[in-house]
Amino acid sequence: MKSILIGSCEGYSGKSAICVGIGRILRKKGLKIGYMKPFGNQFREIGSRLVDDDARNISIALGLTDPPETVTPVMLTDDFYRRALTEGVDVKDDIIDAYRKLSEGKDVMIIEGNEDLAGGIMYGMSDIELANLLQTRILLVSRYQGVQEIDNILNDQRMISDPELLAGVILNEVVDQKKAADLALPFLEKRGITVFGIIPRDPVLKSVSIGDIADALGGKMLIREDMRDVLVEHFFVGAMEAITALRYFRRARNFALITGGDRADIQLAALEAGTKCIILTGNLYPSSAMLGAAEEHGVPVMVVSEDTMSTVENMETIMGRARILGKEKMSRIEELLTEYVDMEALEGAIGF
Repeated sequence: MKSILIGSCEGYSGKSAICVGIGRILRKKGLKIGYMKPFGNQFREIGSRLVDDDARNISIALGLTDPPETVTPVMLTDDFYRRALTEGVDVKDDIIDAYRKLSEGKDVMIIEGNEDLAGGIMYGMSDIELANLLQTRILLVSRYQGVQEIDNILNDQRMISDPELLAGVILNEVVDQKKAADLALPFLEKRGITVFGIIPRDPVLKSVSIGDIADALGGKMLIREDMRDVLVEHFFVGAMEAITALRYFRRARNFALITGGDRADIQLAALEAGTKCIILTGNLYPSSAMLGAAEEHGVPVMVVSEDTMSTVENMETIMGRARILGKEKMSRIEELLTEYVDMEALEGAIGF
């Protein structure tokens, strides 16, 4: 049985997406895939159990039915951290036992690491310690926005120290692929770091469903509840003149509008330009004429209690932490890995 631990240089690097993509590609080759996220930090209550929502969704995406408490044996709750800092905790046996159960009958185990490489040091379970415990190698995912990210990669290489432990790195969400290929790739490989791929920033993967937006903002859907799965890639704030706004709207695709309920001119301009969703702030409801126009265009409208500035700040956070859900995203992940990652080399590093 082979395995790989997917770690990251910093939070929100696309680690979960890489786990899904690698797992689905290997599964299509006829391999039996297992998945584990030892430490849960995306809490959700299902029945009386606290589960990691991301781990649950990835398990579903990979067609797995393992119990959530086995996939994620340790939940990083406030109580866990308190015990770690006051009494000390030892979770090694719990992780080993869960790993043994999950890996039974599998050809390869995909292990999702902590938020970053150093996460878990306080209780003796950083990704490096986890990799050593489970006798696997580390694949780093770097959210590569520019050459300054090389410092983080080199720092992680220094932390890992053992060249055999570091399988290599995937540069993800890359804005300038050519620059990364011309500068970062040869620089890193000269320093003994294998670069398996350079994945461009992709609007589909950074998109968020209207339903997730409504849930995160505490929004009340006024119409078209049936369109919760539609994806939004960008958003605009309706704080300008309608004619000016219309020029901006027409240059974008799959956008949402955030504005006050009293700005019917902006709302109608957004509908004309093909907005996917209208978010009305400050608990201000739209006119019946505008709501009728939105219904006619098939555009969901929601009302939120926060003011426009607070809603924009929350929306930026939501868009920056897009979740890997839905068939469209799953297919796109596979396409990106197939096109931009040397899967043959990566499989070799895993041990196939």
